[in-house]
Amino acid sequence: MKQPDPETFLPLTAPEYHVLLALGDAALHGYGMMRSLEEKTGGRDILLPGTLYATLARMVARGLLAELSEPPEPGADARRRYYRATPLGLAVARAESARMARLLQVAARARLVPEPR
Repeated sequence: MKQPDPETFLPLTAPEYHVLLALGDAALHGYGMMRSLEEKTGGRDILLPGTLYATLARMVARGLLAELSEPPEPGADARRRYYRATPLGLAVARAESARMARLLQVAARARLVPEPR
């Protein structure tokens, strides 16, 4: 079966993109995703539990994430639900990143991007 065109999923909502950023190519549970995103963004971006769990359900239904049937590694907490980005989810994350990079180039040409400090 042919994979859908990642461009048809764009633009992602901020929580969807944040989930994909938090996961990368790892498998994490919800709290792990919240911590991962906070760490990767220096605390500038956060995922709140209510938003996160609704977003996870939507992304699983759309085929962007897969819920694992068992913990990703021995010793991991089996009571938690773990998620991993699907190949489609990773392709959509790359497409969204490229879309944002193009927008940032437009913003830079319009002198809307602050100079690095």
